[in-house]
Amino acid sequence: MGVGVVFVRERRVFLARRKSALGGGSWGSAGGHLEFGETLEECARREAKEEFGVEVGELRYLCVGNIIAYGRHYLDVEFLGDIGEQEPRLLEPDAFEGCGWFPLQSPPEPLFEAMRYAIDSLLSGRQYYPGIEDMPPP
Repeated sequence: MGVGVVFVRERRVFLARRKSALGGGSWGSAGGHLEFGETLEECARREAKEEFGVEVGELRYLCVGNIIAYGRHYLDVEFLGDIGEQEPRLLEPDAFEGCGWFPLQSPPEPLFEAMRYAIDSLLSGRQYYPGIEDMPPP
């Protein structure tokens, strides 16, 4: 199971380019696998701290997606996280390269599939994505 947290400020979304085999070259945000005994919220906060050095305050549920991509099949839960005025920075150079704040309406491509769902959810209010085939093309 995957958990992600998205940061939005002034209609801009923070994204980092993934280097890992899972979605390498795509743009995403903080996220990772749920650890044993961890709540979804704890996972979102931990990943944000580990990957981008930010403390997440309030979390708001965005969406859940059934993702079949990158040779994997997993359930993903996305949150919107409040980081106030903190500026995310790359703390895992083996996982990410390049980052920045991008317009929510026109993020860079390709997007990591979980991020595609999260951005669509932010713009449309949709909360459930049963599979990749139901997403509009990039």
